[in-house]
Amino acid sequence: MSLYGALFSGVSGLAAQSSAMSAIADNITNVNTIGYKGTSVNFQTLVTKQTSLTTYSAGGAQPKPRANIDIQGLLSATSSSTDLGISGSGFFVVNEAANPGSGNVWGYTRAGSFKLDNQGFLTNVSGYYLQAWPLSTYDGSASASLVRVGDNVYMKAYQDSNGITTYVNDNIIDSRNLKPINLNEIGGTATATQNIRVGANLPADDPVFDASNASAGGRHSLAVLIYDSLGNDHNLNVQYTKQSSNSWGVDVEIPSGAATITTYGNREVATDSGQEDVYAARGQIEFSKIPSYGELLSIDDGHGAAKVFEFTNSGATGTVNGAGNIIVNISTVTSIADVIGDMKTAIDATLRDSDRFVANGAKMDIIQSATGDAITIDASGCLSCLQSQCNANETTGIPTGIYKVEAIDEALKNVARFDFDTAPAVGATMDINGTTFEFTNAGTTGQINGGGNVIVNINGVTDPSVVVSSLKTAIDANLSESGRFVASGRTLNILQSNSGADITYDIALSPTVTATYTSEGASNTLDTGTITNSFTFNTSSQENGYIVPAVRFNSDGTPKYFNVDSVEIQWANGAEDMEETVKNGQNVDLRIDLFLGNTSTADGLTHLSGDFAANYITQDGAKFGNFAGVSIGSDGIVTALFDNGETRPVAQIPLATFVNPNGMEARTGNTWIETDSSGQPTVRTAGSGGAGTINSASLEASTVDLGTEFTYLITTQRAYSASAKVITTSDEMLDELVRIKR
Repeated sequence: MSLYGALFSGVSGLAAQSSAMSAIADNITNVNTIGYKGTSVNFQTLVTKQTSLTTYSAGGAQPKPRANIDIQGLLSATSSSTDLGISGSGFFVVNEAANPGSGNVWGYTRAGSFKLDNQGFLTNVSGYYLQAWPLSTYDGSASASLVRVGDNVYMKAYQDSNGITTYVNDNIIDSRNLKPINLNEIGGTATATQNIRVGANLPADDPVFDASNASAGGRHSLAVLIYDSLGNDHNLNVQYTKQSSNSWGVDVEIPSGAATITTYGNREVATDSGQEDVYAARGQIEFSKIPSYGELLSIDDGHGAAKVFEFTNSGATGTVNGAGNIIVNISTVTSIADVIGDMKTAIDATLRDSDRFVANGAKMDIIQSATGDAITIDASGCLSCLQSQCNANETTGIPTGIYKVEAIDEALKNVARFDFDTAPAVGATMDINGTTFEFTNAGTTGQINGGGNVIVNINGVTDPSVVVSSLKTAIDANLSESGRFVASGRTLNILQSNSGADITYDIALSPTVTATYTSEGASNTLDTGTITNSFTFNTSSQENGYIVPAVRFNSDGTPKYFNVDSVEIQWANGAEDMEETVKNGQNVDLRIDLFLGNTSTADGLTHLSGDFAANYITQDGAKFGNFAGVSIGSDGIVTALFDNGETRPVAQIPLATFVNPNGMEARTGNTWIETDSSGQPTVRTAGSGGAGTINSASLEASTVDLGTEFTYLITTQRAYSASAKVITTSDEMLDELVRIKR
């Protein structure tokens, strides 16, 4: 038994050394294979239970191959940006199919020599497709997994063939949550602006802005270049106006091609159930040509029925024709500017607070006032108006031509207005701050009559806007700080000032005049009241003013707080509106975030003595550009490069880690698959959670060391020879034993 045991022990030695030689042969053969992990063969003893103290029963040796998958290989530089090497733990996730089905096995590799195949996919030399998380611009969805790249936020998501957004679960490895990287599908790009960052110094020694003396200072502007979703560039002019000591307002002018622009208050202090306050709003009416006769444009200012303006060649501008429409006679016009001028005349004659409508060359600006209600415009009947192409129907895609200039939120203002619907009767009176104004048909406006009242001569006047103009003249001659009273067509607006006292009024002219007082989130129609010069906004006293400032500064010149942080634009040029909307059942926010700095930090707006100076202006939009290449960061972010100089993250390459990577099963192509021994993979972002980093333009070399392998080759050959010698010696002893029996 002992001789046979020795014989079989020698045989086990031959088998064990043969396994070791096979591993050495594979190692040497793959010494230049990218990402190859050398295999070592260890041996364990096979022990036969000893049943006697005087004899020994041979056992043998058993090979135990060890895949040294967790050993780091040397990284070497290359000239290709798609050559990827991993420094640290983790594996690239790959599949034998670009879009894996149920029959395809997911693999893991460190062979990062990825190149483009004939369809534009990134594959390694073994033909495995690199898988990654697709990235899209963040749409505000709570379901999205976010990725921050610089100052911009993206999400792990993509749109399927039906245009439905799929939000990636970055913990799962399957064909829904991982996609192959195809550089041919990137193509050209145009990116809409979603973030604007501005740093500037607003001079602390500027006076409070006075419109009657604009040259004195207190107002500054800077232009920001933005892009819509079609890649069109637009100048967005941001205007800063000093309202009081350490307080400035912000107004964003409307760019050409837009229907409306709305500036919203700070999300953190929103008062309307999560909806930010409307801080400022603008709209416009632009014409591409002189309108044709019969074209209609409807304006609803919230006072009675909407007014329909008809462009005609007969009748007096501002009067009503037989169809009940307001005439805009353009029979003699020679330019679009003439059309705008005639339309302004018609608006002044019919709409309240008509100074909100400003003739500006070839367009009509609509600048929402502190006192004004929302304005809804229907340009669908006026195809010569650019805004007739705005607000497409969600189902048909056909433009409705209807858009709305929002009212400034009531919580932000402390104002009043007197709307004159008709001219008052002769002898009617109204009191303002204890002074009685009498509407008469004799005397000089502004003078005192025999009854001690201030004369407002309206002899023969029927146009309410003329009445308001005369009343303003009388106020200027008799009331202190008369600048708080602003004539706006048929409306007299009352705005509080930095130093003025409360304003009392008593109007007994109903229904001729409607008096409206708005303060602290409520609007009331009152014939008698007091307009206080202070009010409360979000529990903070807002003394000396009629509207909350956009930014208030600390005494050291840093911002104390902001009340604006985003801008919404509705486009009339076919571009996607920059607004809150619903896409595929998900709420998304496409508004432009307006970053003006952090509170108590001089990283944006500052308020220091000196000149107005813009320190920086940045935005994240881009015009159309053709795809030119990619770069890959250490965190796996795949950034597309375009010939317009812009960049756009398109994907993020994850790394899969295992509890026991050496327990994985090897597959042809220098790829491994998971086993029970390795455990399930955990998908991680490169550089986090214990995963290594990704190095672009580098490859991980084989871990095989030729010197070591040749040493093992010699010792293995000798061990094999020795095992063979054991067999031949045992054979000779058995032969001798047979001869003895003869």
